[in-house]
Amino acid sequence: MENYHIEMRSYRIIGGGWMVLCAIGMFVTFLSQLYWQSAGCAFSSLFGAYMVLGSGSFDIDSEGLTHQSYFGKWQIRWDEISRVEIGEVEGTMVLHGSNKRFILSSPGGWDASVKDEAFAFVIKQLEARNIPPQPSGTAAYKIMKNTRVLANQ
Repeated sequence: MENYHIEMRSYRIIGGGWMVLCAIGMFVTFLSQLYWQSAGCAFSSLFGAYMVLGSGSFDIDSEGLTHQSYFGKWQIRWDEISRVEIGEVEGTMVLHGSNKRFILSSPGGWDASVKDEAFAFVIKQLEARNIPPQPSGTAAYKIMKNTRVLANQ
């Protein structure tokens, strides 16, 4: 049984870097008595915090895909997937099921140690079910839908 664990470390690094830049900007603008700009930097740092907290990890195996982050856990089984969108530019995959949507982050952000094998495994699973990925210009802007795993499950 193949099992891939993918840490989204690069997303956490980018989000953390953004928070540091915003903190520096907030500090400098506050000392310059530019309070509105300082508040803008503080607000902008929330995007970095979202990246750090939401990136988490993916587990991919023969049963399906799972995403775990500080915000919760999401899961979809391979047999639930009926259609797949793939981002034309960045490669984000949107796996659609019956009134479900699971977002698989772009392989560009995956751990290099498992990236090629895990991506090949995902493609193999889709091909086995005769589900060709369809190009999409909006895949990167979609969110999970009806795939959250409740805490008591």
